[in-house]
Amino acid sequence: MQADDNSSQTIKTLQKYINNLQWKLDSKIDKNKHKYNLMGHYSNYILFAGYTPTKLYKTTNENNTTSTPRDKNEAQFQVSIKVPIFNNIFNSKGDIFVAYTQNSYWQVYDKDDSSPFRETNYQPEVFWQTDKINKNRYGLKTLRVSAIHQSNGESSPKSRSWNKTDIFMLFEADKFFYGFNAWSRWDEPYENDINNTRDDDNPLLTDYIGNQKIFVGFKYKRFKNTLTYQNDILDFKKDKGSIILDIILPSINDNYNYFFRYFNGYGESLIDYDKRIKRYSIGVMVANILWQGEKYE
Repeated sequence: MQADDNSSQTIKTLQKYINNLQWKLDSKIDKNKHKYNLMGHYSNYILFAGYTPTKLYKTTNENNTTSTPRDKNEAQFQVSIKVPIFNNIFNSKGDIFVAYTQNSYWQVYDKDDSSPFRETNYQPEVFWQTDKINKNRYGLKTLRVSAIHQSNGESSPKSRSWNKTDIFMLFEADKFFYGFNAWSRWDEPYENDINNTRDDDNPLLTDYIGNQKIFVGFKYKRFKNTLTYQNDILDFKKDKGSIILDIILPSINDNYNYFFRYFNGYGESLIDYDKRIKRYSIGVMVANILWQGEKYE
């Protein structure tokens, strides 16, 4: 009987130890992190009307400019999602994601030409990201390193695509936020042969859109505005790049906010990366219920 009591006591002690160990492990796991497997990545929005005073022309299938003016007003929308693959990879407190973003330009008001989609840019990417680095109200909040492919899905000669490594840093200062992106384009062969599918189809891309982007903004509840300057900031001799002003105002519906955008510069879309365009747009920023936190891009 004494042996049975000792065995029973040993089993109870072991069970207590296992339960205590399990509690310690559970306490270290953020069970709410990535609660939803499918999340928003960049902003999701619809711009119902985007007017440009810039005179632009339609192109043929051979990418030759015609004498027919393009409709000065068009719609635009962006869909952007991400999925977590690995949490706390290599104990780095960062997570690995794969993401997909699609940005489409729709000549919806061009009834004479059957309201075509003028251009769609596709952007798959994989990235490592860590958040809440500084838990105070000020300082670095997000660090992200990405490998990105962007393409318009067209064949030669209208094909536009490139690959890059991108680093993103976000800082907060109470109701203000600021940060930057810096990227390095992957080398591609260039032989100026439109029939060569492996040939770089936009070798001057970064000469027009630059290699860095800086932004600063203010947010209060559902109100937010952001000013973005993109260029080759390290080479001030290049006077290209772009300026974007985004203003978000709360609506009476929690599902969306009003969205106003002013764009001036190069790189609005891949097909027009070497054209300077000015555009005023109005639409809605869609609330992203699958993402827990603030959006800055």
